[in-house]
Amino acid sequence: MMSVKILGFGSNWWMRFGRDSNDPRRYTRHAAYYNSAGVRCGRKIKRHWIVPGLVRFDGVGDFDPHFPSRAIGETFWCSDLAFACGGNRILFVRKTLKTTIPDCCLVVVSSERFGMFDFDDPHWRSEIAQPISVSQLRERQEAMLLMREGEWVRSSLGTWRLMPSPNLPPGAALQLLEDAGVN
Repeated sequence: MMSVKILGFGSNWWMRFGRDSNDPRRYTRHAAYYNSAGVRCGRKIKRHWIVPGLVRFDGVGDFDPHFPSRAIGETFWCSDLAFACGGNRILFVRKTLKTTIPDCCLVVVSSERFGMFDFDDPHWRSEIAQPISVSQLRERQEAMLLMREGEWVRSSLGTWRLMPSPNLPPGAALQLLEDAGVN
């Protein structure tokens, strides 16, 4: 188990209901909610994965699918990132105590907000940053990553480092570095 602070979500959401049609909790406690990187394609958000993966929240956890933004800035106990069923998977189990120091953060970057990324370049991110899911369709990109403070991603606009930001509600954010030097 690891603790992960949520700084953002991917744009693609879906859910699966419990299998027992007679179960009164089929649509609540026995449902699962999924989030992944996606890109807008017409009126829809679709997964155009170049790195397949997702995060999962179960209905029995401390996540409210009607108000996902309320989880921004919260830290959850999670499974370790694993590769299963053809992609990366991580299960968010339950919220931690407010005093828990997170092991890493769930960070989402998009070409719209951070500039274009060259996902073919092995140096588009720091070595330790772990991509969960990456979607790309022509000039649209979105990536979900697990990052620790001080780690970075590189785009056409420059290098973005994950820095603590106590004045922001989530407590951390990606900041564009002034110079191109990255350690």
